[in-house]
Amino acid sequence: MRLDVGLFQSQVQKQILSPQMIQSMEILCLNSQQLEERIESALEENIALELAEDSEGESAKDSGIAGEDKEVESSEGGDAELKQLEERYEHLADYQADDYYSDPGRTSSRSGSIDDDDRFEALQNAEGRPETLQEYLVTQLRLKSKLPPRLLALSEEVIFSIDSRGFLLYPVAEIVAGLQQQLEGVEPDPRLSPPPTLEEVTVALQLVRSLDPPGVGATDLGECLILQLELDPGDYPFEISLIREHLGDIAKNRLPQIAKATGHSIPEVQEAIEIIRALNPIPGRAFESSRTSAVTPDVIIDEDENGELQVQVSGGRIPKVRVSPLYRELLKQSRKDPEVRKYLRTRIENAEWLLSAIHQRQSTLQRVAEEVVKHQEDFFRKGDRFLRPLKMQDIAEKIGVNVSTVSRAIAGKFFQAPGMVRDLRGLFTGGTVRDDGAEESRAGIIARIQDLLEGEDKKKPLSDSKIVLLLAKSGIHISRRTVTKYREAEGIPSSRERRTF
Repeated sequence: MRLDVGLFQSQVQKQILSPQMIQSMEILCLNSQQLEERIESALEENIALELAEDSEGESAKDSGIAGEDKEVESSEGGDAELKQLEERYEHLADYQADDYYSDPGRTSSRSGSIDDDDRFEALQNAEGRPETLQEYLVTQLRLKSKLPPRLLALSEEVIFSIDSRGFLLYPVAEIVAGLQQQLEGVEPDPRLSPPPTLEEVTVALQLVRSLDPPGVGATDLGECLILQLELDPGDYPFEISLIREHLGDIAKNRLPQIAKATGHSIPEVQEAIEIIRALNPIPGRAFESSRTSAVTPDVIIDEDENGELQVQVSGGRIPKVRVSPLYRELLKQSRKDPEVRKYLRTRIENAEWLLSAIHQRQSTLQRVAEEVVKHQEDFFRKGDRFLRPLKMQDIAEKIGVNVSTVSRAIAGKFFQAPGMVRDLRGLFTGGTVRDDGAEESRAGIIARIQDLLEGEDKKKPLSDSKIVLLLAKSGIHISRRTVTKYREAEGIPSSRERRTF
């Protein structure tokens, strides 16, 4: 076999992605809060970018945000640039806004001196809580008066073995072994010497379990629930026995089996289960999202004086910026110094690219939002049940862009309408066509399922198969599996779990 080496000429077509185009796609994905941070960062890094003053004489080309002060370049031209990035930068569509959750928790009874209670009350009423569950627990410990230093140190070590949910990560024996290893380290805590015993760490764990929130420091769900009942001033022997012996049966609503096994009547079992269900299964849940902030809407939807729906892309707290006139003038005066001129031109161009990308974002988001509102007008006027099926492809075809551009434009964005603040992506939903030819969205089908369940006989609740048949009578044909998926997504229990006795 003979191998030859030679030169060959061929034509290859490639996409050349300019920094401006890449920046435009990145900016398009940002929500208002992220864009605010991006602009603030740019203000710190680029001397040619400055906050714009509100003045009538300000040059339109030098300033801008959200299409207010600067006329956006041709949308068709900007969208053509966006299309060139679709396949290369698919990951940019993954920007999501964070949602948040809070839970006020439950107040426990606490032992200790009056001074301890006063300090704890002051902590509860403080302007800001500690950021994490562990910090909250340590703060309570340090508010306790006359706590021996060694017990304080051991209790803190126990707290550091508790996860964000409030559960103990390791058995007490493993914590003891870990503390003994710490004493062999370079700078051991003198309070932990001599090596702590199993009994000492157990006492520390009991102290931690007496803190707020109730149930913290448990090793599993059952122990967590029992701890909460034991901290409550009431008497709950039957409830505790149910947790220990029938927690699985409670989850599956097996009331007759529980009644038979315990010798109690079904009403007595039901009453005990209601008490158990009022407990908090995740004590640390209130601290899981303590660092998140409130949602800032990116799109405002409201009615004008004629009752027409109006769409406006919100500037929110986004800084209004411009290219500095001073540095434009310095650029003109720097012809004799090539290095200075190159530096200034680069800074000014970067500022102009950022302004252009911001305007392109606002323009694209405005066009997408307007088309979505036109399609979902009944939803805004009549409610969730009137949400129509809508695909991103439908909007992309309407405004003449790639579907990925629509995906990026709505990623992590929220809209504000009268009585609601929601994820813009939630206006895109699947659905089906009814027998009468009308479209029924996923939200509409779920609303119908909920209506059926509200009117069901609780002693003989509707099965998913029965729901399928009832929906079919309304002209909606979906599978039992789809009904199950929708029901579970809404947190609706199965027919067996909904049954009352």
